[in-house]
Amino acid sequence: NRATASTVLNEHSSRSHLIVSIEVAVRSGESSLTKGKLLLVDLAGSERVKLSGVTGAAMKEAQHINKSLSALGDVMEALDNKSKHVPYRNSKLTYILQNCLGGNARTMMIVTICPTD
Repeated sequence: NRATASTVLNEHSSRSHLIVSIEVAVRSGESSLTKGKLLLVDLAGSERVKLSGVTGAAMKEAQHINKSLSALGDVMEALDNKSKHVPYRNSKLTYILQNCLGGNARTMMIVTICPTD
């Protein structure tokens, strides 16, 4: 179940990221085994804590969401700049996704952006 909560900005605000992992193994012949992994990731949206009006536990959730999204941005930037160090361990999200973001992996992002007043 996806955690949601109501905020000033969004009646059904996601309070968590969702990751679905699909692993496939195909054997052709007696010894050739090919493996693949598909991760479908639905990221919780970033919220400005001050504008969303959240307090207490919901504010802590929003801060963690924002921190993990920022860490993902740091990883993407490090990969783009071909940095020697990629900060995968800065959040659980980037640690889980590290095999799908670098190396021989193919990554596709679909972004939905909604304007606010």
